[in-house]
Amino acid sequence: MAETLAQRVVDSFALTRDQRTSALERGKNIIVTAGAGSGKTRTLVARYASLLADGLAPRRVVAITFTEKAAREMRSRLRGALLDLESRAATTEERAYWTTLNNQMDSARISTIHSLCTEILRAHPAEAGVDPRFDVIDEGLAKTLKKQLVETEIGRAHV
Repeated sequence: MAETLAQRVVDSFALTRDQRTSALERGKNIIVTAGAGSGKTRTLVARYASLLADGLAPRRVVAITFTEKAAREMRSRLRGALLDLESRAATTEERAYWTTLNNQMDSARISTIHSLCTEILRAHPAEAGVDPRFDVIDEGLAKTLKKQLVETEIGRAHV
């Protein structure tokens, strides 16, 4: 059986057997959890690149991280991987394909869960029952408001 472009892409990442399986899994979403330095980002970048190799556009693939720093790192590594795939392309057509995908990376959905939810709510405020002019508060203000709310409610409970 001939090796697919997605398989060749994943093989270029030097993953473990389990990581390779995760990168090539199709038909369902995956979650990658592991300790620091275990290759989570490399595995997710390999999966993302392999989905692009299968013909999906960057806007059709969603990659979610917990922090903005991790999202920036994933986007940066993916851009690097696409440049590498472009430079190692076997044909002019394949090189043009990777170049086009790299040019579309600004629109890729690589973000935190908070950013994804904000995007969805802004696109569908009526369905979500939210004011379309809503704003996301920063983490520090959220902590302060939570503390004030807890103190208020504890005060009410003792009345």
